[in-house]
Amino acid sequence: MVGVGLGVGVRAQRTPAPTTSATWSEDDDLSNFSTPQLVEKAVSMVRKMEEQLTDSFYLLEASLSAGDVNGANTRNEAITVMKGLVKLSEQNLMAMRQKAAEGDRKRVENEYVKVLIASQKVAEYYAQVKSAVSLGVGALELSSVERRLVFSGSLPVVDELPQLYNTFDVFDPVVGESSDPVQQPSYYY
Repeated sequence: MVGVGLGVGVRAQRTPAPTTSATWSEDDDLSNFSTPQLVEKAVSMVRKMEEQLTDSFYLLEASLSAGDVNGANTRNEAITVMKGLVKLSEQNLMAMRQKAAEGDRKRVENEYVKVLIASQKVAEYYAQVKSAVSLGVGALELSSVERRLVFSGSLPVVDELPQLYNTFDVFDPVVGESSDPVQQPSYYY
């Protein structure tokens, strides 16, 4: 049996403490932030995700109102994923606050990284929601579409083909069966 593990690491590099914005790179060292700063940054990321989700609902409603089926489907799929990520991030934030109150710095950082990753994924889906456009239903007139099947050439004729198959009438009883009226005749299907 082969085990696969997934981990998130933070590079232990001493740099000046970055600002409290919700951005993070691999070069940032979480040990440069105090526990309250990490919680504050996580709160701002969750709020931003909630705002992006709310805005996405308005964009979905605009697609539905305009009759844009493709845009609505694309936005709805992205929103479904976003809702799950936001809910998960809210739970991670609660766990982060609990671990901060308990003084468990390692678990605080772990929950922070989870919120951060979810925030980045929500931002990707939000960009997808914002860019979801399609031809509206009214943009294409059905009368302007011409459908025509064109076949140029000839189909090959195989002379042996009819001889390969025996044809039977499904309503005639099988030859050799009894003609007893009580007995049901057999049929080929």
